[in-house]
Amino acid sequence: MGRDLAQRAAAQRGGNQNGNGDAPAKQLTLAQQINQMQKQYQLAMPKGAEAGQLVRDALTCIRTTKNLAECEAASVLGGLMTCAQLGLRPGVGSLGHAWLIPFWDRNAGPVNERTKQPMGGYRAQLIIGYQGYAELCYRSGRVLNIAPRTVFTNDHYELEYGLDGDKLIHRPNIDGTRGEPRLYYAVARLERGGYGVTDPVTVADMEKHRDKHAMAKTKNGDVVGPWKDHFEAMAHKTMVRRLVKLLPKSTDLAVAMSVDEGLRLDVSPDIDPAEVTSAIPGEVDGGDQATLAAADAEAAAQAAAEAGGGSSE
Repeated sequence: MGRDLAQRAAAQRGGNQNGNGDAPAKQLTLAQQINQMQKQYQLAMPKGAEAGQLVRDALTCIRTTKNLAECEAASVLGGLMTCAQLGLRPGVGSLGHAWLIPFWDRNAGPVNERTKQPMGGYRAQLIIGYQGYAELCYRSGRVLNIAPRTVFTNDHYELEYGLDGDKLIHRPNIDGTRGEPRLYYAVARLERGGYGVTDPVTVADMEKHRDKHAMAKTKNGDVVGPWKDHFEAMAHKTMVRRLVKLLPKSTDLAVAMSVDEGLRLDVSPDIDPAEVTSAIPGEVDGGDQATLAAADAEAAAQAAAEAGGGSSE
């Protein structure tokens, strides 16, 4: 059913007649298509999760995220199917699990009859927040605690590597100003004892990472959007992603790493999301203010969730 629904949506985008030349049935809205997918989402979800909640979250996303309702339906339905399979809730800022963000794809949309080229259209990408990664780690039962952290210039910070184990001391300066950000790292406490910790990344190296990987840029190549306005939140997500690679692996974590910031058009509940998720082609146009606003809202919500969660993230 899920695959058929995506095919019908594609057929509706491709023309105004059905295969028999008859007038088409009334096109379903995106909200209606999401409601119709509830049973398929339930089939894909972990035990105890409720598809009704996912549908309600999705409808809220459509109402509150500009241009998400204008996205190609299959990309929204596909992103939601990945959320269903991973048991993550999209668009809930207090949880920070995941977001559906519209982007402009020049290769999408109806075909220009004169040029025979696509005219472009909105599609939705799934962005997994670092608290989504933390949730999957906790669910595996192998990780007790995850915390991304910033080292400031007035903090006391020591890191020693040794054959008998590494030594990390980070003592925040609580008697005065902490100064400017200096380093970023992430640490996890494991269920069987011990810790996982990333190598620290300097602010300069994080800026290089941003310049290489940020999607939201102007035509001149200047970074805009969340990496500009919420640098620390994005840096913390980067460190958590690096930390996850060092932790005991679970199937869901491996899938999350593969599909994060990707595009999925398939909505089958019984297929590996990594097999049907592709990288976003090109980069987000910096002039697309709706996309930047949505991405910025994602980073802002992530930062707010971080502030409220303390070191238990």
